[in-house]
Amino acid sequence: MEYNAKIVNRLKRSDGQLHGVLNMIEEGKECSDIVTQLSAVRSSIDRAISLIVAENLVECVQENIKEGSTGEESIQQAIQLLMKSR
Repeated sequence: MEYNAKIVNRLKRSDGQLHGVLNMIEEGKECSDIVTQLSAVRSSIDRAISLIVAENLVECVQENIKEGSTGEESIQQAIQLLMKSR
């Protein structure tokens, strides 16, 4: 599967946010500020997971339809991936 620039950019942003959190810890910033930023990182990663699963679902269903399948197994796999991310 190819990952588009939107997903790569989102993950790069998450990486930058995480480095920012590490800097905050090293600088002794307030706990509440650190937790807020960690929550933002988690949300960003959750969105990336959702995008990857959604794109993979479309790709898998299209491939299964070409092969004569209904794509139900691919849908179940995507649901399981989404459940793991929670």
